[in-house]
Amino acid sequence: MANDTPKRRMPTAAALKDSDGSGTFDTMEQRVKALEDDMKRILQDTAEIKGMLRAAPSAIEFGELKGRVNSLPTMGKAAAMLSIATAVIVILNNWTTVRSWLVG
Repeated sequence: MANDTPKRRMPTAAALKDSDGSGTFDTMEQRVKALEDDMKRILQDTAEIKGMLRAAPSAIEFGELKGRVNSLPTMGKAAAMLSIATAVIVILNNWTTVRSWLVG
């Protein structure tokens, strides 16, 4: 089975700058530029995330929201209110019968 791993290209001596102490590879300049561009994007994303976190509700606001949600009627509360309303309507519709039953 053949080895499919890519071989790393070794820079040639022609790619080196003059021997004045600041010799770098030409390809290294491109790589550093790409890293700098990536870092700029990371810093922009970080600033955007910070802005989103500052705009997020605080713990106090979350607590207030939780209190409001807890005070919403549940199925049991809705059923109880419907039962009471139905009982009141039935009593009002049959008031003469209920009155005669109470009074005698």
